Amino acid sequence: MSVALLLTIPASREPGHPQAEHETAHGSMENTSWAIEGAADVFVEVQGRKFAARDGGAPQLCSSVCTDLGRHAHIDYCRNAKGNCQEPESEHITVSMLPEPSKDKDWVSHKAFWARTAFKDPYSRDDQTEFAKCDARCAGPEHEATLNAPARPSYCTLPIFHPPQPLNWTGGNVSYVSADGHSFPCPNPNSLRQAFHVIFVLDRSGSMSLSDRQPVANTPSSARITQNNSNRLGAVMSAVYGFWTSRSSGMTGPRRDAYSVILFESHPQTFITNNVNSTPDELLNLIISARPTGGTHFDGALRSAQSLMETHWSTDRSPVVIFLSDGECSLSDNIVYDLCQRAVARQKALSLHAVSFGSASSSNSLRRMVAVAEQVAQAAPRDPLSPLIPCSYTDAIDTIRLAETFLHIADSLKKPRASLIRN
Repeated sequence: MSVALLLTIPASREPGHPQAEHETAHGSMENTSWAIEGAADVFVEVQGRKFAARDGGAPQLCSSVCTDLGRHAHIDYCRNAKGNCQEPESEHITVSMLPEPSKDKDWVSHKAFWARTAFKDPYSRDDQTEFAKCDARCAGPEHEATLNAPARPSYCTLPIFHPPQPLNWTGGNVSYVSADGHSFPCPNPNSLRQAFHVIFVLDRSGSMSLSDRQPVANTPSSARITQNNSNRLGAVMSAVYGFWTSRSSGMTGPRRDAYSVILFESHPQTFITNNVNSTPDELLNLIISARPTGGTHFDGALRSAQSLMETHWSTDRSPVVIFLSDGECSLSDNIVYDLCQRAVARQKALSLHAVSFGSASSSNSLRRMVAVAEQVAQAAPRDPLSPLIPCSYTDAIDTIRLAETFLHIADSLKKPRASLIRN
């Protein structure tokens, strides 16, 4: 909370005194306004009052607002040239934020903020230790408030602004790493949720050899994938590998999900069938030799997905189809209807997700696929033990985290960061 108040209140010592930090009297946060991360309608709640971006900070006290926020980051105008932000204990904000959206800004740690002011940090040592920790929270619903109990958030155990923790890192028996690299001292929410048979239907047609999309860099699988497919198909494999790794992070015992993988061009080929035992690396080894080739045939790929779904049907697993392609291809509605209705006939609605790795103009069939699947799913009887994950269409503009995009269970939940900044 970089505020003008701290620059205008009088220090209790004369200029030139030898102490590194000034003592000061703390008061109202005048001449400041709220800067809040996220959409324009996002607000922050402090001590029962709600504040939106650009609301005045006068109701807050300099000596208590940090405690009211809990784990938090302060905000300050960036001190470096754009794109060259190297300040310690800070994180450059890559989007425009009110106020003065044209000015670059940084999130800075509580410690760094007070060091910049040259005033003594008024908070206790215990508070300062807490404020130095990451503000990300586990997304598991078991941490939310209920009618009978208050919320019990599970926070990341790492310092604020830490680099992403490797997904295969373990910090104990009851801990896990989220897909975006936070470490939480609680069971992986995946282990508390329903199980799935996830059927990946991946386009391997000739256009997937284009290099405008690349595998995720600096992961345990990057070198292996890039060696064979430094292209769109490699980006897809990287995303699927990230999904598998995220679902398995911090879990012990047999995997609850089953995975099948179909790669298709003019004809579909099944590479993985109802696999419940292999590790993410072992699964990747089963598809990594595939290369882009041939044309594109959606109907044949969907028929193959239906065959896998019906042959390996399990009442313990909800069916999910994740269909990834980069190009336009004709689609027969009846093929999609039949796939979805066969699942409903077995008492579980199919959750279908389409991802486009191509241009928006080439996505009509993928969008139609999702529309048909959602229509069937919404008309299906509800299973209270297996809530339906809504069908979705996604443009893969950049690297995607499939677990977050399609199953809503992998990434950490972050409350919008908010801070006061001088006017």
